[in-house]
Amino acid sequence: MDTLKKNEEIARKFRAIETALISASSPSDLLETLVWQLGREFHIPYIWLTFIKREEENLLSCLELPDCLREQVGVLDAGAFDEILPQKKVPVLANENLRPFYRLFPERRKFFIKSVAVVPLSLQGEFQGSLNLGDASPERYSAGMDTSLLQQLGEKISERLEQMLQSRKEALSGAVTGFNCAGPGDGVSKLE
Repeated sequence: MDTLKKNEEIARKFRAIETALISASSPSDLLETLVWQLGREFHIPYIWLTFIKREEENLLSCLELPDCLREQVGVLDAGAFDEILPQKKVPVLANENLRPFYRLFPERRKFFIKSVAVVPLSLQGEFQGSLNLGDASPERYSAGMDTSLLQQLGEKISERLEQMLQSRKEALSGAVTGFNCAGPGDGVSKLE
């Protein structure tokens, strides 16, 4: 298969994932669909999410994750993210000197991952965490590869999460700004 056909096939797979995300009904459904679709379309062996650890309410507390996703979600302090994703808007690919990324890796699979893609996720322009893709092959992801489709996917995920959380807040409080992570009957709070 020539390069043009490979690139077209990769772009088609990303479009399929983005289309599936549109039909998600909740933030947890969105993430579950994302993990499933990425695995199905690209045969990625390690897919997980990492969110910034914060004292105040954070994105993770808004997601109401099902048990099937809990092992695929972690938290990390903002300082560690500064070293891993210095720009906070552009994905990072690596297959050498993975030591800084170890803090992101799932605990039980840390030593199997030989290449990684880290895709930033944001809400209201503020960095919240990352979608992480790992492989045992060091050739899967490397620093010189194009990240534009991964960046676009990260932006679509962020946009969809933001829409869902905004809709939930509007339904619960009638307000039009900020995010409310509270469920029905809970107090109204803002995602910082």
